[in-house]
Amino acid sequence: MKLDTKSIGFKLWIYFTLFAAVILAALWLMQTVFLQSLYTSMQKHQINKIADEICSAENTAAAIDELAADNSVLILLTDSSGNIIYSADEYSPSYRTEARGHGGGQNPYRVGEEQNWQEEAYRRLPEHYDDFLEKLGAEDGVCYAIDRGDGGSLVCGRRLSDGNILYINTALGAVGQAVSILRLQLCAVTFLALLLGLFIAVWIARRFSKPVSELSEQSLKMASGDFGLKFNKGFCSETDRLASSLEYAAAKIAETDKLRRELLANVSHDLRTPLTMIKGYAELIRDLDGSADAGKDAEIIIRESDRLSLLVNDILDYSKLQSGAAAFEFESVDLSAVAERTAEQFSAVCKSDGIEIITAIEPEKYVRADARRIEQVFYNLISNAAAHVGGDKRVYVSVAEKDGAVRAEIRDNGSGISADELEHIWDRYFTSKKRGSNGLGLSIVKEILTAHDARFGAQSETGKGSVFWFELPKARQDLP
Repeated sequence: MKLDTKSIGFKLWIYFTLFAAVILAALWLMQTVFLQSLYTSMQKHQINKIADEICSAENTAAAIDELAADNSVLILLTDSSGNIIYSADEYSPSYRTEARGHGGGQNPYRVGEEQNWQEEAYRRLPEHYDDFLEKLGAEDGVCYAIDRGDGGSLVCGRRLSDGNILYINTALGAVGQAVSILRLQLCAVTFLALLLGLFIAVWIARRFSKPVSELSEQSLKMASGDFGLKFNKGFCSETDRLASSLEYAAAKIAETDKLRRELLANVSHDLRTPLTMIKGYAELIRDLDGSADAGKDAEIIIRESDRLSLLVNDILDYSKLQSGAAAFEFESVDLSAVAERTAEQFSAVCKSDGIEIITAIEPEKYVRADARRIEQVFYNLISNAAAHVGGDKRVYVSVAEKDGAVRAEIRDNGSGISADELEHIWDRYFTSKKRGSNGLGLSIVKEILTAHDARFGAQSETGKGSVFWFELPKARQDLP
């Protein structure tokens, strides 16, 4: 089945797939590329908030202990020389440093003996503390990241009003591990999402395109004359409105088509009587008036009357076939005999024009058909071939069995039909640029063969002639 890249189903599938791909790409970017910077930014905000709370707290030591434990950070309070006055982290709050001589005897943040005293328990200054003091300088506060290859850490410092320095440090390495875990999860999620998204996209495409395809298929039936259509509704309001519009249009077209057929049938029927009278009086003038001029004029009247009578008969026939008023009597028919008989009739008529009808007809090939209508098919096709015969002045008629069917072909070696005109030759009064108008002959052939459920068509190439063919299922001779 050929993929229609312009169909609504294909476009919906493409758009949904692109949407899923964009969402997954954005998720990958956010979780793997921008996660580190986003995390660092949030941590900076959080560590600055901790510093603000410590600076504004009435009980600095209690605030340091609580904030260090709750936020997993290391907090040091030092004097301007770098001596640790107070320190705490998430595991060990309230490190007392007086026993080691850090901070002196009048330390306002002094911890009592009863609070978490550990012998030899004290904090060392971090290696980068001198860099920290240099960055802090005369500023009131500083916040920056330190890259150590394992994710690093984030440092925040504040200069307090009493001259002491607040140092806060939090590790950033955990986010690197989180990113690695997220990447593994995203690989699995991406695969599953794309697989699921593909099936959902196909389902949505089919769900949305099906009502439109049904409307399109039913609309095409209108082109073939089927106007009694009921369009499916209920999918959405837009397709329901379109279906209602098409139903209304089909009803109006059916009404107009009915009036047209009735008019054609009535006019064609009414024209027969005056045409017969014109021909009769012309023949009378020709027979009674012995002058050559009168006979010549009368002959023209008779010839044109015959031509007009044939046209009226074609119009009446075509109108009946289209309206379904034409009756068909199906029986077992020897297609070979019908073809042979019609070819013989044309041989006598065409001999004066130098046209030769050549037959290749296998005997006794029976089909189930209306004999009179099938004879009309042969007559119209042979007449069409004779009208466009080539320089060899030959028309070829063949009947043969093929793949369980009986195939009839009528061929000429005339100018042929171009590819862009070939599909229109069955239309009524189609006018070819090279072959002229085909009238209603081929349109009548199409209606008759369609009523027989026959396969038919035409093959042609410009300058190499044309082949018109039809196939009917083979039938037994003794069938009624």
